[in-house]
Amino acid sequence: MKVELIESVDEFIAASTAFRAAHPLRTNVIGSVALAVSTGRTTYDDYRWWIVRSDNNEVVGVAMRTSPFNMIIAPMPIEAARALGRSVGQIDDALPGLAGSRDMVDAFVEGYVESKSPGSARVLAEERRDLLYELEELITPDVEGLGRPARTEEIEALTEMFAQFWREVEGAPLSRADARNGVKKAVTDGSLFCWEMADDIVAIAGHAPIITTEAVAIGRIGPVFTRPEFRRRGFGSAVTAHVTRQLIENGARAMLFTDAANPTSNDIYRAIGYRLVDEVIQMHFE
Repeated sequence: MKVELIESVDEFIAASTAFRAAHPLRTNVIGSVALAVSTGRTTYDDYRWWIVRSDNNEVVGVAMRTSPFNMIIAPMPIEAARALGRSVGQIDDALPGLAGSRDMVDAFVEGYVESKSPGSARVLAEERRDLLYELEELITPDVEGLGRPARTEEIEALTEMFAQFWREVEGAPLSRADARNGVKKAVTDGSLFCWEMADDIVAIAGHAPIITTEAVAIGRIGPVFTRPEFRRRGFGSAVTAHVTRQLIENGARAMLFTDAANPTSNDIYRAIGYRLVDEVIQMHFE
């Protein structure tokens, strides 16, 4: 196995295209982040773009780390994940944590420990588990109100909702400036939608940029947020179904992640036609 750390995001996108097309759901986050960085839509403190090649030079795995976030490991052969872990120990020993399927994380850690780097002696603890869902067949719920695109004049109100979503999901505050910047980009892109009832926004949902690799187009839904006083009335289901419909009409398959520990959100997504595909664990080094 040959492990490469690539400096250019555009080179990474080109080199990983065929591999990502073969694993469109499990590499969607990597693809959408790489595209956002390439187009200047998003910036991070630092970047690590990894590719693992077989002995005959075929790309068999990819991974990504955008500081300050965890390293994301795509599906790959076990030995490829071990080789990646050994290389990371030599080159990127300061990584804060890992995200990937359980077998990928375990194999990576085996290689990381084999590197005997200072960082590899740290204790790895589970942060959370996320479930990956893909739409099987959309079931539109019968809920009062209507779905529509978010409007420019609503950015300030939507910023507060997005900041509250971030606090609930990430367990940490998001600055007003960062929240507003994210909302403004989504509204400008036409990727943020509202569920409105009696002229009041009760829930919002958005989607990441649609990623197309070869003949496969994937849209990842998120965030999804319902104002606390309007919960348990079906508005989250309704706005998610509305965004899903937009993705379908744009020729994309729809997917999303949800917290494995949140039975309410999992029930909602299954009820509107999503099926479970995989589990992703988030781990951090203590």
